[in-house]
Amino acid sequence: MTNPFDLLEARLSNIESLLLDIKHQPITNTTTTEPEPEPLIYGINGLAQYLKVSVPTAQKIKNSGKVPYSQAQRTIIFRKTDVLEALAYKKGRAGAK
Repeated sequence: MTNPFDLLEARLSNIESLLLDIKHQPITNTTTTEPEPEPLIYGINGLAQYLKVSVPTAQKIKNSGKVPYSQAQRTIIFRKTDVLEALAYKKGRAGAK
């Protein structure tokens, strides 16, 4: 019959060696970074600056429905990705004619 204390000593030795292995491992950065907020364009002036067009042209683009937007009270908000995708899609269709 085996001594139960021998079994406990073997397990404790195993735990000790595992802890020492963990202690000597390099520390890695475990913090998770939050995804950056989606870049937005605010207002017709912002859209005009982003597209490098005049304000009336930006207003026409918005009014034509080519570019999706949302509105928070009086502020018009465009997503940069939506603007690029919408204009690239329209440009691709126009080139196909």
